[in-house]
Amino acid sequence: MAAKIVNQVERVSEKKCKNSDYGNTFLNGLTKMRMNQKFLDFSLDIDGELIHVHKLTLAIASDYFAAMFEADMKERKEGTVKLQDVDVDAVKALVEYIYSGIITLTEANVEAVLCASDLFQIAWVKEECIQFLKNSLNQKNCFRVRKLAEMHSCKELQNISQKYILDHLDDLIAEEDLLLLSFEEIKELIKDMQHLVKPEDIAYKAAINWVKHDLEKRKVHLAEFMSQICLPLVGTEFLTNHIVAEPLLIENQNCYKFVMEALTYQLTKASERNERRQTDFEQRNENFYVFLGGGTRDLIGGIKECKVYDISKKKLVSISSMNEGRCDNSAVFLNGKVFSMGGFNRGALKTAECYDPASKRWSYIAPMNNTRHGFGICTYNHLIYVVGGYQTSTVESYDPATNKWHLCQNIPVTTNSHNRATVAENNIYSLTQGSKDNNALLRFDPRDGKWFNLNEMPRTSDLFGLVSYDRTLFAIGNVDCKRLDVRVNRWEPMPRVLVNKYEFSTVIAAKDIYLFGDRSIERFNIHSNEWVMHQMLANEHHMGGAAILSRNFNFN
Repeated sequence: MAAKIVNQVERVSEKKCKNSDYGNTFLNGLTKMRMNQKFLDFSLDIDGELIHVHKLTLAIASDYFAAMFEADMKERKEGTVKLQDVDVDAVKALVEYIYSGIITLTEANVEAVLCASDLFQIAWVKEECIQFLKNSLNQKNCFRVRKLAEMHSCKELQNISQKYILDHLDDLIAEEDLLLLSFEEIKELIKDMQHLVKPEDIAYKAAINWVKHDLEKRKVHLAEFMSQICLPLVGTEFLTNHIVAEPLLIENQNCYKFVMEALTYQLTKASERNERRQTDFEQRNENFYVFLGGGTRDLIGGIKECKVYDISKKKLVSISSMNEGRCDNSAVFLNGKVFSMGGFNRGALKTAECYDPASKRWSYIAPMNNTRHGFGICTYNHLIYVVGGYQTSTVESYDPATNKWHLCQNIPVTTNSHNRATVAENNIYSLTQGSKDNNALLRFDPRDGKWFNLNEMPRTSDLFGLVSYDRTLFAIGNVDCKRLDVRVNRWEPMPRVLVNKYEFSTVIAAKDIYLFGDRSIERFNIHSNEWVMHQMLANEHHMGGAAILSRNFNFN
């Protein structure tokens, strides 16, 4: 019987027990020792102020101190180290972290803590400082943060602060940190401005402000700045009102030459634009057609019916119905075909279809990756782009040649409302409801696939359309209308629509903007700057898609 019990004891398996709270207990014990000044064997001397610590604790937490204690250095023997060019409060905060695992970062201490953590080689704290600074960049600290990031080899923080500076440069031109940059630094900054809206205007203002801050020493750099800035592309108003009137440029022979070249270029372009305007005016009576597809009668379901409106004849003709009822959908014309995307029909849709005037039929194409309605749509470089919409910030492009959709970078705002998009100057512009009182204007460069925030528009209209002509965007609202020259990036008022429409569609043909909704068509002529009633309709176009068609579109 005894032997049997022994055998049972021998069969008991090994058990490892881990105290999950042991780490906290250990740290708390070390902290109590430091507070009670027990077994302290090392001190940090910052400008005569001593911070007493345990050597072993420093060696565990910091590669800097571990290397110091492993080497036969005098600090190891003397039991103290003098630290220079570090902030005493930052060192105290790091010591607290070493004993507790907790560090408190504020706008007042984060830069000093980053410097100290980099010196002590405490990687986790350094990374936390980097993340804090990334989220707290502003006009007052961006230059300082960029320099700090460069000094401490924080490449990501350096890139982010540089991007912040470039994105907000027009607001930073008078900041002292910019004015105190070296010539090489300001020159490099101007070189990096190319992705901005109106980069030449901003580059000029940055350069001239920097020179005037210390005129006698810096005016020697004026000609080099003017050669670097493409003055012919500066806004016409800015060129004539500011640059031509700047005495520093007129008195400098080399600078004067650049100014005259810019004036000559702009006068030539103005003449060409006048000729184009006259041609446009003469062509206004040529045929244009507008596709009107889908819509709703009850705000719940979509309808399939489609029509084409002949602008010159003021005639509405029915064409084949879509395969699927859609309201709040978007439509576009590309390569001789009409495309109708997404929309709402007792639920958001991601299906899309195409109308071929040769067969006079609608056919489904590949569905979008995301459901969307109330979204922006436009074409660029033989691709169709769909932008945002209700409760989505996603963006996609469609290639008709391959019948495939590709996801693009999301728009950088969160919105629960609708979006409109158009193309100007080889960029896609998106207008969407952003903050509580503003509509956000965004620019997408299809060449590098990135979005940029532009000038917000104070929101008075709940609904709007967005079209473009030349370099100007037109935001047509149900209450008011505004226009924006993309080179100036400033919203200006324009005449409001004649009738306050609830849901409408907006298209542009030649130099006329057409509004379809509430059984009426209004026309705004860009040349005369006025709205007129174009025609009353028997049938209402309500919450449907619309697209301008080419003059040779065969809908008969």
